[in-house]
Amino acid sequence: MKRVGSDAIRKLDQSAIRDYAIPALLLMENAGRSVSDVISCEYKPCKVLVFIGKGNNGGDGLVVARHLANRGFLVQVAFLEDPTRFKADSLLNFSIVSKMNIPRSLMAAFSEGEILELCQETDLVVDAIFGIGIHGPMRGIFEKAIRAINGSQRPVVSIDIPSGLDADNGQVHGVAVKATRTVTLALPKRGLFEGEGPRYAGEIEVADIGIPRELLLPFLS
Repeated sequence: MKRVGSDAIRKLDQSAIRDYAIPALLLMENAGRSVSDVISCEYKPCKVLVFIGKGNNGGDGLVVARHLANRGFLVQVAFLEDPTRFKADSLLNFSIVSKMNIPRSLMAAFSEGEILELCQETDLVVDAIFGIGIHGPMRGIFEKAIRAINGSQRPVVSIDIPSGLDADNGQVHGVAVKATRTVTLALPKRGLFEGEGPRYAGEIEVADIGIPRELLLPFLS
């Protein structure tokens, strides 16, 4: 299986949506369910803290939160940005999580110490802050959250790529999540294996998100 960069995976997603009429919401659902399957296989029901960013990676994390809650995990969601301003697919999943009464917190005004304390009260952290699109340094609440996650000494599952790690070259943008396991979506990202990637990715597992095999064939040899 070939390792890909961010441009290649975006084109695959776009082709699946445009040429095969697969809704982006379905790809998000498949991604989140696949990640929750991995977590359910690796961990017994326990306390889980899911950090959510505003992009599609955060939407994937909300799907993970839903499925883990349905499987008996004690889930809490930590938003790093106002979820009412999310884009449509992530916003829909925020609405579902809210109606399920999964505990939620907005971290915007939290100090690093307060976030660290929250992390230390859980058994497992899920990193759904940033996906493959990050290229600038982590600042503000994002830097605080990542430092707190790393300082908590709790196992961490990152969705697609550890937040703060460049998907193309493995560069760390100031700080990055040090994951215990990374569940990368559709195809392995180059940045998990290059540069600082191996130090941050932990165990790597590739998850099927429903992109048609015809699109993936050039990358499977």
